[in-house]
Amino acid sequence: MTIRIAVIGAGVIGRRHIELVMSSNRSTLAAICDPAPDVAKLAQQHAVPYFQQYEELFENMDLDGAIIATPNVLHVPIGIACAKRGIDLLVEKPIADTVEEAIQLVEVAEQANTQLMVGHYRRFNPLVQKARAVIQSGQIGRLVAVNVMWTLQKPDAYYDVTWRTEPGGGPILINLIHDIDTLRYICGEIQQLYALTSSDTRGLTVEDSASISLQMANGVLGTIIVSDATPSPWSYESTTFENPDFAHQAENCYSFMGSRGSLAFPRMELWRYADPQKSGWNYPLTQEQLSVDRSDPLTAQLAHFCRVILREESPVVSGSDGVRTLAATLAVQESARAGRPIRIYEQFG
Repeated sequence: MTIRIAVIGAGVIGRRHIELVMSSNRSTLAAICDPAPDVAKLAQQHAVPYFQQYEELFENMDLDGAIIATPNVLHVPIGIACAKRGIDLLVEKPIADTVEEAIQLVEVAEQANTQLMVGHYRRFNPLVQKARAVIQSGQIGRLVAVNVMWTLQKPDAYYDVTWRTEPGGGPILINLIHDIDTLRYICGEIQQLYALTSSDTRGLTVEDSASISLQMANGVLGTIIVSDATPSPWSYESTTFENPDFAHQAENCYSFMGSRGSLAFPRMELWRYADPQKSGWNYPLTQEQLSVDRSDPLTAQLAHFCRVILREESPVVSGSDGVRTLAATLAVQESARAGRPIRIYEQFG
């Protein structure tokens, strides 16, 4: 069976999805939908139907799935329209602008028995999967703490786009949300957090830096430093070599610290004592380099979406997962505004 998938939204990530759908041996690009006039030429180049409005798309096309890569504000109305028509959907992150809207989309999809995935694609990166396996297998003992660094310098021209200079356009909702989801996937649910933000470096309305202290539901403590205003080699994109648009740095950006060892990510350096009976700061640690085969997580995500459509697998990143990641990310902003810790579960049960 060839799976018919439409891509709604033909921006940077939408065009990447278009390429992946067309190159997959399990899917076919059924249509492209985007109101921008130049997208009609893109659809013509790929010899597929073009629609300006998603309502017109759904009225005229028989679809198995849809990838929603529109601006965030459109994720929920388009997602609900898909779900009500029985079209399985992959929604780019974040699932919605608010937790309440995200829950509404999840509930509609459940009622319609429609499969809903959220595009937190890092879960498909073999490096992330290996880190999760190491930690959940107990190789470093009981997880004690985790440290995350997402620090780099965005080009000044990045902020020539007006919406990026306003609340919601900064590194918390654009970038940190990926790290929040990765933490949840590897370490477990975030129970509460306390955050401070600053816009002093760039002097814009939107934040450029944040410091976050968090506690997982399993008792693990964590810290996150986020900034898009500092020359630094410590970010997921730079260190994993996942995004070709970033200069690559042979550094680590996450540290997972356990009761019997630690893991530095993404260099996958496992630190432990050679003899567990000889532990403590007066004994040297040994380093083991873990081997991981690399592959493109977006390609793996699409292959998984196809299997979800065929009901061969359940979504790795479900709608409920998307809600929880969004809630934790929005809690960072709320904590900074309120000047107090925020318990994540209080926001949506």
